[in-house]
Order: sequence, then structure tokens, then C-alpha cells
Amino acid sequence: MIADSEDTGKFANSLNEHLEKFLNGLDRPRILLAGAAGSGKSTLANLVLNREVCRTGSGKPVTRGIIEYSVPDFPVVVCDSEGYETGASFAGDAAGNSSQAYWSLMESYISGQDDLMEPVDVIWYCISAPGSRVTDADLRVIQGFRDLRKPVAAVLTQADVTCEDTCQELRKVLVGAGLDGELVFESSRDPFVRIDRGIPELYEWTFNMLEESRRESFVIACNRDYRRKFELCRTYIRIAAAGASAPALSPIPFSDAAVITPIQLGLMGKILTVWNLSEFRNLAGAATLDTVLPLVGKTVAGNLLKMIPGAGSVLGGIINASVAASLTYGLGTALNEGCHYVCQKALNGGGLADFRDIVGSDFAKKVFEYAGSYRRMAQGVAGEQDGRGK
Repeated sequence: MIADSEDTGKFANSLNEHLEKFLNGLDRPRILLAGAAGSGKSTLANLVLNREVCRTGSGKPVTRGIIEYSVPDFPVVVCDSEGYETGASFAGDAAGNSSQAYWSLMESYISGQDDLMEPVDVIWYCISAPGSRVTDADLRVIQGFRDLRKPVAAVLTQADVTCEDTCQELRKVLVGAGLDGELVFESSRDPFVRIDRGIPELYEWTFNMLEESRRESFVIACNRDYRRKFELCRTYIRIAAAGASAPALSPIPFSDAAVITPIQLGLMGKILTVWNLSEFRNLAGAATLDTVLPLVGKTVAGNLLKMIPGAGSVLGGIINASVAASLTYGLGTALNEGCHYVCQKALNGGGLADFRDIVGSDFAKKVFEYAGSYRRMAQGVAGEQDGRGK
């Protein structure tokens, strides 16, 4: 619980600490953008992630020709390569323009990352569809990635500024060279352009290619796939509710209820991170994060215990495992649904919702309702187990 007297500034600082701890503990996947210069690599990354990572992120040169982009609340590393000049031969005369030199750079970078135990997980190889050709250099580099046993997808970029027949011809060339047609995708900035295998399919393929430990980070980083975000938060909520009941297995005075505060703060931090914390600075309108987040804590303070059916009269100021779990579940579920609502409304073009509306009095009501339903469900499960034991 978060006591009424708790300073809101302290609450915000504590929550931010939990946010950072959660982010730092995530296993970050690495996505390598490859292809010729000007093939739309950065644009593709921003489209898939649905965030302006490669334009506004803090890019850090890690070796000649490769920049790693990372953002504080963005648990994916995007490795953007400069590319090679499309007019150069594979060997080339100038090392900087040679696609052979480019491949040497790619091979060296991938091997180096494997040695550092920070491997490249997937590769998005970009081919500009308006260029109307797949070069020998494209095929050589793609095959090189496959020889290294790295998952690579070929993406025909800028499909919205060329005809569908051109994309189909380029796809045939790639398939004819031995690439599975399921690994060829198209990208478009225009959502109304008809594409068979586009950004959503590339996102899904990437998710499936990642190791289990890194899929969570990918879902969090992308500003899409709200179904998985919602379900991921539900998993966090169930774990936190179970964790909150542990300190309270032996009944504790309400005045000592701060023992479960870190669990609830940690849960709130996870939920806000999954729904992209940086977005809430914009979605909250005039309210800054420092005023919105403490309001969440103050909303559920003080009388929350008494408003759960039966809790106040039965416990008389004592928190037991059932109540602790119920409060944590109610808080997490209400916050998860509120975040989903805000993001979905913005995605559907319904304008920016004010996050303060979600953590107002109606938010508290939802917390109470979900806490009560969780408590009744837990009591029902316990009753069934007792019945089986008789």
C-alpha cells in the first residue's frame, strides 16, 4: 500500500527507480539493418518499431560504418549500417564503395558481437523497390548472412512509390536465388497500399526468430501489438499479486503495510514500461509524468482497504495475504486497462486522451472492483480445494 502521507515526490522517485531497474534487467535483442546506401534502412526500422528510433535516438558509432541506436526506455538495440554504393562492383576500386568491403565489415561486426556474447539476433536486408533490381551484391551479402546462420529477411522498401508488378518481379529474383518466399517482405509508408507480406508480417517473423528471453523486450520496445502488451502485463500482474501475498501470510498491521510497496511500485513500473513510458509524457497533455504518477498512488491510498467488500470489518486494520494480493491485482489490472485505452485511442486516430482522467475517481473504483473480484475468485478456488480434500 501507499500511505496517504507519503510524499508524492518520493513516490515518483521510487517508481522511476523501479522503472530503471526493470529496463536494465531486460535481455535486449540486436537487430542489424543491412543493404545498399539509400535503401531505406532507417525508415524501415522506424516503421516496424512504430517509433522514431533511428532519427531521434542516441546513436553511438561502434565501428566504422555502423551506428547502434538505443533509447533509455527502448530495450532493443538497432544496428544501422551505412551501406554500400549500388553502382560499385562486388570487388570495387575504392574500399569504401566496395560491396565486398561492406560484407567484410558485416562479417567482422557479427563475429565480434558473437565473441562479446551480444549476438546479432536478426537481420533486415533492405532493397529499394523503386530501384527495380536485385544486384549480385545483394544476393552475395544475403547469402553471406545465411552462411553465418543468422536469420535474415529481405525487405523491398518504398513499395508505395512503385508498382506491384515490380515488387513481384524482385520477389521472383530473390526466390530464384534460393531465398524462401516467406522471408521476402515489403514496406510502405502508406497504410492503404496493398501489400501481401508487409510490416505486420515482418514484425511477427522477427518476434518468432528471437530467443524466448528476448521476445519480451521486443514487444515492449515496439509501439504496436497491443494484444501481446496487454497479455504481458497480465502475466506481471499475476506474479506480483502472488508475490504481494507472501509478506502478508502472517497478518501484519496496516501501519506496516509498506512491506508490499516495492512489489506494487515494481508492477506499476513494468506496466508503464510495456506501454512505452515516453509516450505518456505526450499523452498526458499538460500534466507531466511527475504529477500523473504520484496521483496513481494517492488515488488508491487510505480508504482502499475498507472499500474491498468485507475487508475492513473483518480485518480491523490487519492486512492478510488475500487482501494484499487483491489490492495488487486490482491496481495492476486497472492501470493496464487504462494504458491500453489511451494507446488504442491514439492509434485509432481518436486524439490524445488525458491520462489524468484514467487515474481519477473512476480509476479508484475500477481498482476496488478488480480487487474484489480477485478476492472472490481466490476464495472460490480455496473452497474447491477444501472440498476436494474432504
